[in-house]
Amino acid sequence: MLLHPHPQFGGDRFHPFVDGLFRRLPPAGVTAVRFDFSSGDLGEARRVALDAIESAFTDRPSVPVILAGYSFGAGMAASIDDDRVAGWYLLAPPAAGLRTATIGDDPRPKRLAVPALDQFSAPAQVREAVAGWTATTVIELSGADHFLGGAVDQAVADGLAWIVRAA
Repeated sequence: MLLHPHPQFGGDRFHPFVDGLFRRLPPAGVTAVRFDFSSGDLGEARRVALDAIESAFTDRPSVPVILAGYSFGAGMAASIDDDRVAGWYLLAPPAAGLRTATIGDDPRPKRLAVPALDQFSAPAQVREAVAGWTATTVIELSGADHFLGGAVDQAVADGLAWIVRAA
């Protein structure tokens, strides 16, 4: 399940990171689902994501669901601890949201990819926010800022490799 950046700042299911994974996951044997959030309200977005999981995977309860989100989508993914979720890939997650996320103690795998030059949540802030989390790996995307200029391919490749292993 691919979750895009904030819709009020131009984020949608066609963002290059989301679209890159959407196109590359199926040939790697992983079903990809994406949709648009209608607003930037975290509560509404969470309900939409849970509804999407329900509708996409109801007839396939044994299929592991990996939540992969970028920026707003990463923060939203970190708020979902549904039993159907097998792992989380969080790209450029908002550090403030990680401090209140419900998945920190969860034993399922989590990977956080943080742009080295992120203007909103620097790698040190993210590492501090998840210091006590279990089953969590934090990596830095070198040379990238929050908007991934020149680093989308790097983020897609990392996300693809991790998701394929986790699924």
